[in-house]
Amino acid sequence: MRDIVMGNGALMLNFDGELNLRDLYWPYGGFENHGDGNRSAWGVYADQRLSWLFCPEWEKRLGYLPDTPVTRIHAVNQNLGLELEINDALHPAEDLYLKRIVVRNLREYPREIKFIFYQDFSIRGIEAGDSAVYDPQTGGVYHYKRGCYILANCRTAQGGGNEYSTGIKRYRGREGTYRDAEDGCLALNPIADGSVDSAIGVRVELPPLGEEEVCYWLVVSYGLQELREANRRFLERSPGAWVAEIARHYRAWIKRSHRDFRDLTPRQVELFKSSLFTIRSQIGRRGAVVASPDADTFLVARDHYMYLWPRDGAMVAHALDLAGYPEEARRIYTFCGGVISEEGYFLQRYNPDGTPGCTWHPMIMNGREVPPIQEDETALVLWALGRHFQMYGDEDLVLSLYERMIRPALKFMSGYLDTETGLVAPSWDLWEERWGILSFTCGAVYGALQLGQSLALAAGDREMADRSRIAAGLLRQAMATHLYHSGLGRFVRGLFPDQDGKLVPDYTLDASMYGLFAFGALPADDPRIESTMKAVGTELWVKTEVGGVARYTGDYYHRVSDDLGTVPGNPWIITTLWLADWHIARGTREDLERARNLIEWAVGHAGGGNLLPEQIHPYTGEPVSVCPLTWSHSTLVKVIMDYLLKLESVKLN
Repeated sequence: MRDIVMGNGALMLNFDGELNLRDLYWPYGGFENHGDGNRSAWGVYADQRLSWLFCPEWEKRLGYLPDTPVTRIHAVNQNLGLELEINDALHPAEDLYLKRIVVRNLREYPREIKFIFYQDFSIRGIEAGDSAVYDPQTGGVYHYKRGCYILANCRTAQGGGNEYSTGIKRYRGREGTYRDAEDGCLALNPIADGSVDSAIGVRVELPPLGEEEVCYWLVVSYGLQELREANRRFLERSPGAWVAEIARHYRAWIKRSHRDFRDLTPRQVELFKSSLFTIRSQIGRRGAVVASPDADTFLVARDHYMYLWPRDGAMVAHALDLAGYPEEARRIYTFCGGVISEEGYFLQRYNPDGTPGCTWHPMIMNGREVPPIQEDETALVLWALGRHFQMYGDEDLVLSLYERMIRPALKFMSGYLDTETGLVAPSWDLWEERWGILSFTCGAVYGALQLGQSLALAAGDREMADRSRIAAGLLRQAMATHLYHSGLGRFVRGLFPDQDGKLVPDYTLDASMYGLFAFGALPADDPRIESTMKAVGTELWVKTEVGGVARYTGDYYHRVSDDLGTVPGNPWIITTLWLADWHIARGTREDLERARNLIEWAVGHAGGGNLLPEQIHPYTGEPVSVCPLTWSHSTLVKVIMDYLLKLESVKLN
């Protein structure tokens, strides 16, 4: 779990709730973790002892400067008589991070204290072959390996840090400079290589009941000279001036989302804006959206969420479009246009540099060669792009992507159909667990084909527009015929092949049935949709004090309870908000009130750093699995925008 995330498209930093730097990605956010999940900590040496900020004696309150992702953290240690006000800021254009600290002496006599900052980097995610070097020209310590240089430095208003050390960590019992720092005196060892760490320190003279400013910063570059030049530029201005500049930039950016938020609470509006900042932090400069930067899952599963899933990317792009950020969305669509296969479909996921991510989807099923895909991912990129075109009329983007992405995808989807039913042919479901024909996938493909007509017409391709229109109409008919079960009075999850290859219905109640109306296949007030979504809202509701909507009955992913009557599965942020979105689409007064309550449920489960997880523990309400999940944040933005747009349309009518 991460509590603070920052990213500028190239440099991404993640901190835990104890203010330890855990992840440092560069030059692609989410790709090559130079922090490797290890704890780069900092602390204060006072009264003859070192107190790390992660120690329980520090009381911390996380927050942000208004309308910015710049932190405003309050920390107090009554035992040491010290109070800290902390600003963490990442420059939006330069690969520069700074921590500005105002330290206050709560004692009525002067004191000398020392700040110590510890760096535990494993460059390129490998704990070997690194060097840590004290650099007299900058007064800091830099770590480097194969074209990645990270400089750590610190100073006060009176001058630069005057202590440093480098050492060997986690090798033959050696504990490195982390242990060396505990006596408050760094050994001034100027270089180490192999599995290395480092520490730097700066002394602070505090007057009685007075305060001083301390600054710590990191600069990342491809070479030493660029590192030194960036350090020189940083020293030309005060830390306060840097923080103010960065805050101004983000306040100007978030103004584009300002609107009449109607009856939303201040906390809901705050999380809406914070979600936009979180989304922005996860978008690389090439347009890849990291699903989650939380590296803790690697310790359990030996894999992580630091990939772009085209599905997640499409949902993020659509949320940005709704909120008034088409340029950011454009980068995502452009990235997708660069990675789609020649056959016209997307693979399961991609690394932030555009190479295919690792997968568990085989290319052979039941002795037949099949595409290793989740077809809804291809569909949702086209659907989101179609909505982008509806909202912004972005013909230049459509024309630039038509031959390499749009036309091949429309051709694939209009042809990849099951000959027996007329539904989409089998692929992996959006939960990445089952191979078959999912209702959600059918809804997504319908939406893509329907909106794809306008994309084809914009490119002058009437033949493909007609082909998409006909395929969409036939698919919609097949969905009504084969996916609705009159005995149950609702839709089924989908059709899945048995051992003999025969398609049989899966009656499991699944929140993803939301996709049957979300992309335009059926209206929200269709009686068949109403009965289905009402079943989702009652049978998948977690019947504990926590509440929320599970993915499906019997969900096993991170399951904490076998009492399926009470807990059909862990509640997810996205599935709970899907239910809210259905109520919004219906638009009655009672529905809108229910939607507000569901939005509040999601907002209420954000952490102190305003981050939304993937799942919630059904008994404790604590985050489960990764945190943050970018998809959770984009869904909150989308649903709030849908809510505000619905209120506006009701007012106009």
